[in-house]
Amino acid sequence: MRFLDLHCDTVTECRSRGLSLENNAMHLDYARGSRFDQWVQTFAVWIPDTLRGADAWQYFEDNYDFFSRFCDQSALPVVRSSDALHQALSDGGRAAVLAVEGGAVLGGEISRLYDLYDRGVRLMTLTWNGENELAFGCQSQGGRLKLFGRQVVSAMEKLRMIVDVSHLDRAGFYDVLEMTERPVLASHSTSASVLEKTRADSTDKMFSIRRALDDRQILALRSHGGLIGLNFCGSFLGDPGDDGVQAALRHAAHIVELGGEEMLSIGSDFDGCTMHADLAGIDKMPALYEAFLQNGFGRALCEKIFFENGLHFFKNML
Repeated sequence: MRFLDLHCDTVTECRSRGLSLENNAMHLDYARGSRFDQWVQTFAVWIPDTLRGADAWQYFEDNYDFFSRFCDQSALPVVRSSDALHQALSDGGRAAVLAVEGGAVLGGEISRLYDLYDRGVRLMTLTWNGENELAFGCQSQGGRLKLFGRQVVSAMEKLRMIVDVSHLDRAGFYDVLEMTERPVLASHSTSASVLEKTRADSTDKMFSIRRALDDRQILALRSHGGLIGLNFCGSFLGDPGDDGVQAALRHAAHIVELGGEEMLSIGSDFDGCTMHADLAGIDKMPALYEAFLQNGFGRALCEKIFFENGLHFFKNML
């Protein structure tokens, strides 16, 4: 099986807990990922909303150093271009893409964006849940991109860095689409309309809906050539009466019904959230693939969702 994942928080979790990226008891490690015939993993350095300025940058550098040492030791290639991705898959069947989750890492300084690029970062989520110097997250609901956010998005386009709109407030989401020519990414998201139909009614549910993509956003991403990674977070998938697989299938089916066959991928959020047991680990992905097959998705579509759509996106965007 081939597997491509658009988002995990394993780097920051391993470093904070003093665990190994090679082998651990969390959702993801290199040993399990390497069992796939081909494996492309996006590793994000998550920037907590509590960090700003120099502290946010130092937090990135500490995690970057931790990740880089592991990649050197394991010979895991961190790809910086489409050609490098192709070569890595041809040589060893595995590749890493480096991301940052949270534009607070920049500390309001555009020069930091170029520093990230020089270190191999090719994807950045503009916000986490709260407000930062670029924009407002889904929990802050403040509105449109700030002037600095517009400067950053414009610079990212010129650098060929991928803009990730997961976590972004909806007003900012549309600002990004309006000002970009290149496709953008919602690396780890779910469907708001599917969540609205779940039985649970709570503050957590309302946050999950704000964090998700509504149908208009999904259609806008499709028109813009974008990509959506399906998030496995239990509260983002919805109904607590479900197992995780059935919930994931429901979200995937809805996105496909909206014309998303070419834009749906996996964005697990491994090691970044609480998941149903049947989704909680990269070793669960073969069984999830089979569940997709058994529920009418078809092998060609499963190959797109679990690998090909993400690979096509990265080859065009890196």
